[in-house]
Amino acid sequence: MGFHTCVDYELIWNTDTVESMIRAFEIREDELRLDGAVHTQRDAWIYCLAHLRAGIGGEIVPDDPQSVIDFAEHFERIVTLGGTATRAAIALDKLGYDTVLQTSCWNEHVQKLMPSHVAAIPGVEDDGMIYPHVVLTCGQGVRIHAGDIDFVTPRENRIMISHDMTSLDMPVLPEVFGPAIEDAGVFLLGCFSEIMERKILDRVVKNTAQLLEYLPKDAVVMYEDGCYVMKAFRYAVHEHLRSYIDVLSMNEDELQEYIGRSIDVLDVKAVVSAIQCVHESLGIENVIVHSAKWALAYGKEPQRLREALIGGSNMASTRFRCGDDITPEKYNETHSLPDREDSYVFCQAIREALGDRVCIIPSKDLSHIEHPSVVGLGDSFAGGCLPGLLGLKG
Repeated sequence: MGFHTCVDYELIWNTDTVESMIRAFEIREDELRLDGAVHTQRDAWIYCLAHLRAGIGGEIVPDDPQSVIDFAEHFERIVTLGGTATRAAIALDKLGYDTVLQTSCWNEHVQKLMPSHVAAIPGVEDDGMIYPHVVLTCGQGVRIHAGDIDFVTPRENRIMISHDMTSLDMPVLPEVFGPAIEDAGVFLLGCFSEIMERKILDRVVKNTAQLLEYLPKDAVVMYEDGCYVMKAFRYAVHEHLRSYIDVLSMNEDELQEYIGRSIDVLDVKAVVSAIQCVHESLGIENVIVHSAKWALAYGKEPQRLREALIGGSNMASTRFRCGDDITPEKYNETHSLPDREDSYVFCQAIREALGDRVCIIPSKDLSHIEHPSVVGLGDSFAGGCLPGLLGLKG
């Protein structure tokens, strides 16, 4: 797995704090926007409020690293490890799988919190610096009311805020990591969504291609996509690495950003159109899309990805239920939960529309969970997919 590892500050939601920040920064309803530069802590609050109102996740990199820390200081927090590859490795560790990971940072928190069965290869030396990734999460149905701002959050959501020098200049070390993956069955490649400079992206992509050459010919490469800060970089990564990628996975936010419009994920015609558009544009044999309502595979022999979809959905749903407290028993409990009724009906309709070009499973009914965890669901989904991908090219 590679390469993103970071220290997450998971903020504990407090509506009073959020409303006090709206008043302190005198933020108006007509300022809320889903895009634009983030220079200050006030800009970060505008971005977060707009995304909470729209029910859309997001990532921002403020110009000033101190503004990230200042934002977090208003909340109580829990320190965890993040990054797609890292959270996926931690999730698999809960089920007894050993993994090898090249990290993008190496500090006291990484050394303390990384599970012993994750063989972590440091991408950098420990320089004593911590560049936190602040994760603001909010549940569904929360009313935020201050000044002329007044809305209720339409869904559980999370926004990430960081200015992480080890992510902005991500190390990828083929000569160090390559020998460790020469007998790998599956490689999970996280995205490079926080890189801001094209020359750095070009170096990272080149080194990644060199690294993947170390894999056996029958190894499966899964790429977990992301919403890039620099939008054009996403497509550059697809273009340069598509020949190495067997399965590209994205969530519903990333799907909608790719097609450039919002859709109802229970609208059959809209989802069919979006999936076909993405698959045709990417030029990658297999595409996975995971949402709060379903998970599907589209492309070449998608039924062979069914076990991966089940594993990913179960892992993400178990994290939603239990947070970090994932065990094999709780994972199996999730598998036995009933499906969402609306998801089941939708899946039937998609199968009728696309036939053997699609494999789709409904999401579990988790409406009874009072205190869900919405951090790291996509990362957990990616990790949960991997055992089901073993032997895909055999």
